[in-house]
Amino acid sequence: MFATIPPPPERLLVFARVPELGRVKTRLAGSIGDERALELYQAMIRDTLQSIGRPTAEQEIEVVWAPTPVANGETLRSAFGDLALAMQTGATLGDRMSMAFSERFFFHRTEKIVAIGVDDPLIPRRLIDDAFALLESCDWVIGPAADGGYYLIGCRSGALDVEVFANMEWGTASVLPETIARIRAWKHTLAMLPERSDIDVENDLRGFAARESRGAVADLLREWRFPPPDTQEPRPKS
Repeated sequence: MFATIPPPPERLLVFARVPELGRVKTRLAGSIGDERALELYQAMIRDTLQSIGRPTAEQEIEVVWAPTPVANGETLRSAFGDLALAMQTGATLGDRMSMAFSERFFFHRTEKIVAIGVDDPLIPRRLIDDAFALLESCDWVIGPAADGGYYLIGCRSGALDVEVFANMEWGTASVLPETIARIRAWKHTLAMLPERSDIDVENDLRGFAARESRGAVADLLREWRFPPPDTQEPRPKS
């Protein structure tokens, strides 16, 4: 008889889109154009996957990609490498997150799930490991984003209530406070990680260029000479 290998108890879900012209970073595309938005998104994926590292015996890493007609074996592997892949299902982001969490808790026997996107491309692996560690003693963990959303959310098995994702006004500053309020209303325990910044609009990209010098995104911004010298904020005199 063959020994049964149990699935990893922890699962990191990376929610992402297959890079596609005109379908990624659409808010940024209004100021930098569709072609640059696509280049940027591809660089953000590369940085994110580099930052989070590789799966381990204890922790599976799975890219959960949004459905699109251009998705096939070649485009998926080109974008996401050899990581485990699954297609998102559901009409809204809340539906897709609810389904992803539910399936892995109830069908894959996962004990702890943490979900991120690629909008914070230099998120360190140690921060993700901290999130999983916090779920040893807390029901939920959230990484707050400076724009009022969150860059990370996770929970442990038995604590999931899919209403945390339901009827949310995604992309607004109400996402974080509403999520926290729902979790606390259920008397669940919640741990908060340090605040970080996403890249969603041009000002976010300018902030990233000012504080980061490593990775594919930073290399791309230097290649573009972004932001142009005449639009940079003047430095205070010393």
